[in-house]
Amino acid sequence: MLRRMLVFAVAICALPVLAKDPELKFEKYRLPNGLTVLLSEDHRLPQVSVNVWYHVGAANQTPGRSGFAHLFEHMMFSGSKHAKDPDAILEQVGASNMNGSTSFDRTNYYETVPSNELPTAIWLESERMGFLLPTLDEQKLKIQRDVVSNERHQRIDNVPYGPTQQRLCDLLYPLPHPYYECVIGDIKEIQSASLDDVRDFFRRYYGPNNASLVLVGDFDPATARRLIEKYFADIPRGPEVKKPDAKAPPVSSVVKETLQDRLAQLPRFQLVWNGLKPFDDDEPAGDVLSEVLTGGKTSRLYQLLILEKQVASNVDASNPALGLGGWIQIGATARPGHTPDELRALLQQAIDDVKQNGVGPEEVERAKLKIVAGQLRSLERGSARADLLNTYEMWLGDPGYLPRDLARYRAVTPQAVQAFARKYLPDDRRIELTTVPAGKRTASAP
Repeated sequence: MLRRMLVFAVAICALPVLAKDPELKFEKYRLPNGLTVLLSEDHRLPQVSVNVWYHVGAANQTPGRSGFAHLFEHMMFSGSKHAKDPDAILEQVGASNMNGSTSFDRTNYYETVPSNELPTAIWLESERMGFLLPTLDEQKLKIQRDVVSNERHQRIDNVPYGPTQQRLCDLLYPLPHPYYECVIGDIKEIQSASLDDVRDFFRRYYGPNNASLVLVGDFDPATARRLIEKYFADIPRGPEVKKPDAKAPPVSSVVKETLQDRLAQLPRFQLVWNGLKPFDDDEPAGDVLSEVLTGGKTSRLYQLLILEKQVASNVDASNPALGLGGWIQIGATARPGHTPDELRALLQQAIDDVKQNGVGPEEVERAKLKIVAGQLRSLERGSARADLLNTYEMWLGDPGYLPRDLARYRAVTPQAVQAFARKYLPDDRRIELTTVPAGKRTASAP
């Protein structure tokens, strides 16, 4: 029913949303060792999504130790004292959607299991947290160092425009900022990680007091509590983790740089500005602006650069908010025969138009409905709800923030979008990053 009403609401965007927002019902408590637990029952499907967030990411790294959080994400899959191969165990019990990820600010591990296998999932997550170090040895470290190094080659070094994104991190967050080298890190620093380095990193950041465990799905709360108590309560607290507070120097002028990319076939041009922290009051207006500019075939930049002028093969805009400050990015990739200078001029034209003339109510309503509907649709998946509860808990300490989160997007006005562009997209304080195919000349890369 909810899905049909959401589709209906998007199709007739001039009307108010008719479906009532779902509630993220949950129970929150904390174990004596500091582990935060969130339980959210949902008996529609016989499965449970288990989601653990550790409040450690690139933000917690130090110079010379880039990529450590990401390296440790992989180390946590290498087996523990009582579980030699956690992936194999999960596969045997019919788990799905099982993986982990590292971001600038957190590391998570997750799986969805049949309801009757919830004890297995809770046990395995407690193994990661409490019993990894006894089996950590040089051979395991070597294997995971090589895995991470290979992943960097696959995702950054050997992907068109991959080095451009890496360079963007370095320009926005110069050393000694921990975001330097993004999340994946420098291969030399990853390969130089010693066993003592990795053990120290684990002891510092992977204690229960720096983590939150979320269960969403078909379970009995009393039974879940007993399982969590059984497997997690005896894990000792780790040291108190100080919240990262590194500050990057703001972009104070126009920084222009051209990169030669051996794998790129077409030029690409990006404008980048300093951005926001999660749940900043201005974040919704920035997200709506990104949708207005590049959110589908009716968006401004798609219409201007792809349909009207036919100079670009794609356009994109984003407003990622990060714990130590994110960025705002607007970019386009040229069509064959067109140059970064053409892209730059048209992107500037579109930005100037927003600043000077604003945006229309219908554009803003369409963008808001798309953002809100996307958030609501994602809640049909237990894994997405678990991730959202952990998001709200980490940044706000309020897992029940969903209604206010949706409300702040619905409250965005055309005036707020225009004000965002004027405030956060200055012409004289930004990065202009051009990527060109290696060995080829363009009008902006002689």
